[in-house]
Amino acid sequence: MLKLGRLFWKFFFFIWLAQLTAIAGISITFWIKHSNEELARSAATSMNASKLVEEGRYGPGPGRGFHHGEGPGKPPGDFAQPAMGKRKPPPDNGGMRTLIPMTCALLASLLFAALMAWYMSKPIRRLSEAFQALAGGKLHARIGDSMGQRKDELTELGRDFDRMAEQLTGALQNQRRLLHDVSHELRSPLARLQAAIGLARQQPDKAEEYMVRMDREAVRMDKLVGEILTLSRLEAGAQAGQDLIYMDELFAELTDNAQFEASNAGKVFKVAFSADEISKTCVRGSYELLHRALENVLRNAIRHTAPETAVSLQAHVKQGQLHIQVLDEGSGVPEAELLSIFQPFYRSVLAEHTGDGYGLGLAITQRVILAHAGSITASNRQPAGLCMQMTLPVAFA
Repeated sequence: MLKLGRLFWKFFFFIWLAQLTAIAGISITFWIKHSNEELARSAATSMNASKLVEEGRYGPGPGRGFHHGEGPGKPPGDFAQPAMGKRKPPPDNGGMRTLIPMTCALLASLLFAALMAWYMSKPIRRLSEAFQALAGGKLHARIGDSMGQRKDELTELGRDFDRMAEQLTGALQNQRRLLHDVSHELRSPLARLQAAIGLARQQPDKAEEYMVRMDREAVRMDKLVGEILTLSRLEAGAQAGQDLIYMDELFAELTDNAQFEASNAGKVFKVAFSADEISKTCVRGSYELLHRALENVLRNAIRHTAPETAVSLQAHVKQGQLHIQVLDEGSGVPEAELLSIFQPFYRSVLAEHTGDGYGLGLAITQRVILAHAGSITASNRQPAGLCMQMTLPVAFA
């Protein structure tokens, strides 16, 4: 059953009203013009008759008699009044001739008003149905294909709806995946914690040893929950802040920590940037968040670089952007996974053997860099290794 909504009738009424107004205006204009022409013809006829009377061409003028059949004051020829029994002039059908086109114009206005209202309200009705479907949990609802070959603002609105639906679907899927991954990551330390508690009850003499294990598992869970909270705040659009960060101070702290961790792992950490250039470079944002983001990248590089190899930190300023590169000499990442490594809880197949971390470090790093209006990309090096490229807008250099 065809259902016409209120929007259709509103479009129909206003479009028809506009057409009727135009028709009425045109009709009144022609009627006034026709009336003026009739008045002009009547005035011209009266003036001609008066002129003939003045010239004495009919009527009781001096020296003239009356023609046969003519009386005093009766005009001869064309000006004579019709005699009784003679044929009268046909009646004026101007009203009927005007009524027919007016009726046709009225019917045409109804038809075109209905077509225009239908053309305008149809995509809006489909959009409303798609919104209702999406709100009802049908995440596959789309409207772009139903717009046909239209090329107007309503088509753009339909495409915007499809993009919104895609983003909403992706967000819900990410949320579900995050919940699943969090549950999975928490299950292992909780299981070990419960096992340690059970063993401590069965073997009271080893309770101290099991207490150390329980404390370690509690620390792991606390760290995981902290990283999840940080990631959630960043994905919710938390502001990075507007503090002035002096990059020479930040790099000095990062370098000290990275050199310490690299030396304990039998690896080398090197820096390759101009101290004078970096000392004049500042970035606006949050010192703690930016420190954590860069530290995640450095620790990840030190963890995965090959033994007896080096991790290099490079930085330079170009066109108002601070370019930071972290290079390692590890096994790299498969090309198909270069974009996936920034997803929460994602760990590369080549790195799973390490068993360290939760796959949240690079995800947090990417969100922090984006919150600072920067960008981050990963690429493989030749012959081996990974390059993490980050850019940040500088406050002044």
